[in-house]
Amino acid sequence: MGPLKIIVIGVLIISTITFVALFGRLPALRKGPVGLLHRLIWNNLPVALYRLDNFVTGGQITSSIRRFGYYLMNENHPLILIFFLLLLLGSQLLFVPSSFARLPAFHRVLVVTLCIIPHIFIYKTVTSTASYITSANHSYWMQQYPYDYVLFQPGKICPTCQFPKPARSKHCSICKACIAKHDHHCIWVMNCLGKANYAYFIGMLFSIAILLSYGGYLTHMILTETLQRRADQRPQGIQSKLHWSFGKSWSQYFESWAWALSRDVSIGGVGMLAVMTAPLAWGLFLYHIHLIRVGMTTNERSKWEDWRDDIADGLVFKSERRLDDHINRQPDLGIEPLVEWPISTSQWLVRCEDGQPPDIPLASCENGARLPSAGNPSHSSPWKRLQDLHDVDNLYNLGFWDNIADAMTV
Repeated sequence: MGPLKIIVIGVLIISTITFVALFGRLPALRKGPVGLLHRLIWNNLPVALYRLDNFVTGGQITSSIRRFGYYLMNENHPLILIFFLLLLLGSQLLFVPSSFARLPAFHRVLVVTLCIIPHIFIYKTVTSTASYITSANHSYWMQQYPYDYVLFQPGKICPTCQFPKPARSKHCSICKACIAKHDHHCIWVMNCLGKANYAYFIGMLFSIAILLSYGGYLTHMILTETLQRRADQRPQGIQSKLHWSFGKSWSQYFESWAWALSRDVSIGGVGMLAVMTAPLAWGLFLYHIHLIRVGMTTNERSKWEDWRDDIADGLVFKSERRLDDHINRQPDLGIEPLVEWPISTSQWLVRCEDGQPPDIPLASCENGARLPSAGNPSHSSPWKRLQDLHDVDNLYNLGFWDNIADAMTV
């Protein structure tokens, strides 16, 4: 096996594993082939290896790997960030010096600029801690988003931080803090993505996707020139004025590209890596644009998927009146402060384990609220069984452009 084939296979394996690792647990993919491959690699394969190791060494190797894996996934360490930066910077150092003299002036300026921009966004994403909720800024974050009474309920106390959890926040056990508008903890940047650094993260994804696509384009341009010079040097008369691929069969076409890649290994190898990983960057970027469009975070998307499953099982009921309409009380502003928000909703959702409409007592309802008797449930009960998640209002979906403005505000 030649070096070119080894590079191609290596890049393909890395790209596939990276794609499965990033997207295998997404709700939209976890029930398909990608999710199956994710479970095979991260669940079934480790179980098989554990059984083999338990038979051979009594589980000593597996125990060491588990400790290391726990450290990688559950401790806020810099190893994956260092690997990420070395991969990015190393690829740039291999590609740019080798190609710089062969680029027109415009591309020389552009390639240097596009190489620098991702590092700026990475730095801002990694170092930002303004989304961390502390006792000093807790009151500020409490007033940023209203509770929707579906995903987020007022009065929930973080058992670690010991203060009420603001709407859209979540405690991160790795960062050891509650994060405002928590999206997810990203091991690639050694930080949680929240309200204060999510825009930098989007900028990082977009700039890396652009850089990878541009790198693939430059590789194609440079190697095409190499192939054209090779064709022009052949004593073929008028055919030397034609495109280098003129008259070639598909096998000859790919053999020519293999020759060009092997001639410029640094440019060809980095270019292939860029071409194969660009779809990953674009896919992750477009996924987060979709989340912004529908007014969700990654954390909230997972919560909505749980509601979707329970709606499909017939366990969710909806009332068009809020709890405060059922009982004569005013909300506690210390627990649920007034928030200026462009839209409102009157819905109230409960999840009942027995699949029956809520009535006194409501011990089976997940939110734990006790509503007054609905009288004759067949006539006056305010609760209707939900048939589809689209019948639920997302309080945080303000429309695409307002969602963009909220997501991009640091």
